[in-house]
Amino acid sequence: MAATGQLATQSANPPGSGRERLRAPARMLASHWGALLALALFLVAGLAALDRYGMHGDEIFERQNAEANLSYLASGDSPTFLGALSVGHDRFYGMAFGVPLLLAERVFGVDDNPRAIFLSRHLHKRLFFLVGGLFAYMLAYRLFGGRLLAVAAMLLFLLHPRLYAQSFFNPKDMPFLTMFMIALFLTHRAFKRDNVSAFILLGVGVGLLTNLRVMGVVLLAAVPAMRALDFGQAQGWIERKRVLLTTGAFALTGALTIYALLPYLWPDPIARAAEGWATLSNHPTVFEELFRGTVRRTTEFPVEYLPVWFSITSPPFALLLGAVGAAGVLVAAARAPRKALRSGRLRFGALALVCFAAPVAWVMLLDAHIYNEWRHMYFLWAPFSLLAAFGLWLLVSALRRLRLRAAAYGAAGAGFAGAVISMGLLHPNQQVYFNFLVDRVTPERLRSQYVMDYYGHSRRQALEWRALQSEQPPAAGNYASNLLVYVMALPESARERLAAAAPFNVVPSDPRRSWSRSARESHRVEVYGNALMIVESGDDLREVYDAVRGREPLVDSAFDVHRVDGALPLVMEPCAPSFIERVSLFLRAFPVDAGDLPEWRRGRAFEPRYFDLMRYGAYFEDKCVASLPLPAYPVADFEMRWLLELRDEAE
Repeated sequence: MAATGQLATQSANPPGSGRERLRAPARMLASHWGALLALALFLVAGLAALDRYGMHGDEIFERQNAEANLSYLASGDSPTFLGALSVGHDRFYGMAFGVPLLLAERVFGVDDNPRAIFLSRHLHKRLFFLVGGLFAYMLAYRLFGGRLLAVAAMLLFLLHPRLYAQSFFNPKDMPFLTMFMIALFLTHRAFKRDNVSAFILLGVGVGLLTNLRVMGVVLLAAVPAMRALDFGQAQGWIERKRVLLTTGAFALTGALTIYALLPYLWPDPIARAAEGWATLSNHPTVFEELFRGTVRRTTEFPVEYLPVWFSITSPPFALLLGAVGAAGVLVAAARAPRKALRSGRLRFGALALVCFAAPVAWVMLLDAHIYNEWRHMYFLWAPFSLLAAFGLWLLVSALRRLRLRAAAYGAAGAGFAGAVISMGLLHPNQQVYFNFLVDRVTPERLRSQYVMDYYGHSRRQALEWRALQSEQPPAAGNYASNLLVYVMALPESARERLAAAAPFNVVPSDPRRSWSRSARESHRVEVYGNALMIVESGDDLREVYDAVRGREPLVDSAFDVHRVDGALPLVMEPCAPSFIERVSLFLRAFPVDAGDLPEWRRGRAFEPRYFDLMRYGAYFEDKCVASLPLPAYPVADFEMRWLLELRDEAE
């Protein structure tokens, strides 16, 4: 009977049955309930806040780049496509992320609704960021073997206030950060398995990474360097042959992936790859930015620009753990260098340290051109968060008593809680998070020292406030044209209220603005007591219009151009609002004493300026009106022209 009963039990659920095959993954997922719960909470919080964040023109440019790539693939019109992309540096961004988002819009039928497009793209960016958190968990679990430490690694990756907010709307830097974490996971997997298929998958991953940003060459170079060390330690020809085969498979698949997904390379891959590499240290975008209370050109930032920004905008407890992890890797490698080359955990810690330190050293030593705080280097958070997890592992391993270990985990939990509280207080402007290493208490202190909301997402809150105040009857004007891209993100009811509002504008609160447009401030969006955005009454445009009416224009132009109160108002002929969306003005102002011209040039006080009429212009009483700041020195004459590629359209 016993034997019969045993046979009956086994036959009811044999090892190869479908039910057993389903139960095994279920048991595995149940064992990782902490990570699943954390990801579920992040997902719910992200869905709840999806419609709280604004948008930026970069999101539109990224979508246009994807459309150009798809159009080229469909038509094969190489001259038109390559000519369009060669205008700007966006030609070095491939199809790895933007094209899938565009295809998703078409599959779900939202490609003809601007607001639906905006929400769809923010959702997909956010989901991809959470995928990065999942890979951080899996990698840490493989490295440290503990679920609690793996969850801590995932939280270290996800709970960075600035990155949390930008995971919704940053179209370039955040996908690259996520892909960097995925590539690090694939690197650990490939070296663990040490076979050709694993290195082929790693090559595809690193190729996708480099397709998103050229800085993916960090791993593209690190992997062969690590394989060279393996080759030197290999025993016999069979092991060396495996190292050569896997390295070759990685290099070939990586190069093919980059080439296949970057159409700009197709006509001349070697020359254009070298051109892309050159943009790393000589980026074409140059403007002025506030740093430590001084306005500098983006090509003239001091050597400490990147370390300072990284230090003052990251959670302090994560900085401390990262420093402990980096020090632990260095000490262990110095004590036992051979073990550091062979030990999986220590070796990967060394790789994370190299992936973090080498780009920082490259930027500082070669004076590479970065700007907008450290957003071009957000990928550094992937290796640094792993170093922080390594530091936590070192601390827990060094503490033998259970109470001390619990205290270490409790301290980490307090750090996570502090990050969550900061994110809640700043919501939805976590992108301007600063830690206590700088003065956050004195009102307007941060605004006078550092650039803050450079992406302009706080315009969303300013526009929503203005929409609620727009119960007054329609006036002769509308919102300034520079707001059109941000208005797209608002619900239809808010857009209708704005269209019926009296003329107004929303401008960044910039301490460098020393000129007056006779504007009256009516509302501020503030963080830490610092104004990010200011809602201005549109009556200033009427005052500008009235002030210059009847005056003789300063220059012979197709438009009436006048100088009023330190500004240069342009009262233009009747034009459509689309004109100031597409046309920029080139202005050259000459000093009063022409003999001082060389001195002005050497001192940078004299320089040509491009003014974007989307920012300074508005459609007022059937005319395009703009008010531009003049240079600080006395001006005698002007040279003005429209950008050449748009002049025909303007006329």
